[in-house]
Amino acid sequence: MHNPGKHTSLLGHLKAAFLLLPFIVGSVACNPQQKKGEQMVNLEKVSNDEAAAIRHLDNAIQNNQKDASLYARRATLYLKKGNFNEALQDVEDAITRNKNELAYLVLKAQVLRAKGNPKAALPFALKAERNGHQSTGLYILLSDLYLQLDERQTAETYARKALELGPRNAFALYYNGLVSTASGDTTKAVNHFRKALKEKAGFTEAKRELSNLLIGRGELEEARKLLNSALADKPADGKSWYYKGLLFNELQKSDSALYSYSKAVGIADTLQKAHYEAGKLYYQKGNYEAAITHLKKAPASVFSSEQLVLMLAVAYERTGENIKALEQYQRFGSMQPDNRLAQQGVARTKSKLTMPAVVNANDTIR
Repeated sequence: MHNPGKHTSLLGHLKAAFLLLPFIVGSVACNPQQKKGEQMVNLEKVSNDEAAAIRHLDNAIQNNQKDASLYARRATLYLKKGNFNEALQDVEDAITRNKNELAYLVLKAQVLRAKGNPKAALPFALKAERNGHQSTGLYILLSDLYLQLDERQTAETYARKALELGPRNAFALYYNGLVSTASGDTTKAVNHFRKALKEKAGFTEAKRELSNLLIGRGELEEARKLLNSALADKPADGKSWYYKGLLFNELQKSDSALYSYSKAVGIADTLQKAHYEAGKLYYQKGNYEAAITHLKKAPASVFSSEQLVLMLAVAYERTGENIKALEQYQRFGSMQPDNRLAQQGVARTKSKLTMPAVVNANDTIR
């Protein structure tokens, strides 16, 4: 049976999702502590078009280059658009002009997080907290950062703080689900994800993560409905396709599983576990070249596993890459010194390297 803990890559997921924007951006755009004399730009009245809103802010900044709020508001728009370098420059300009606004520190942490640098983001979020900034969004951000840094107990502490401030906040519930999943408490995680969906029915990430846990519990029909809904929301979500592959694996539909894994890595090549699952299926189907391509991208947690090393050894031998095959058979032999498959594989590939011979199908295993 599928083990959700085994297949959950929190780091890959957290880098991909921008779940905190409603909290962090809101704290900047609607700052009640704005200094007197700083003219706020009401972006809702400007345009729903982010490009037009940015142009409006460009003009406003030209007219008032001392107004920190203008830079911060433009930074939030750049962040939404994925223009992270521009967002970082703007938020730094905002901080330079108003060092007392803690929301700008939170925004900078958010931008650095989006750039894939949680370690750099963390000090700014912590500084905001130490100086008195308290919000559900900040605690969610801190939980997120500590999860990325694999400090799960601290992540759980901040997720709990977020939930205390916002007991019906869908994002707080969702992050509590993530930390529960990371700690192996799938029952609690399922409850948190269900509550998140109750508060926010269209919460795609909650649907997706809940489906993963339900696959592990064998509740495949509900998992299927959730994944179909998640993919209808976001067809280009690689992790949803990965989970769909796991679902098809449980249903023993290997072709559909392989299609799903291929979709997943086509969208997000960094989904290492999807590569691993695809590699195993290609290996089983005898497509050794494709198997090698994917197995080489397996996560470090399984790259040294005996099963993977043996599959690579056989696949390299079957494709005529005998030097690489020998290396993998020797690795396998170091793991199991008395294993006959390893001993025979080493002897056979050494022989081929000195005197090429036809491979007998019975010499290797599938």
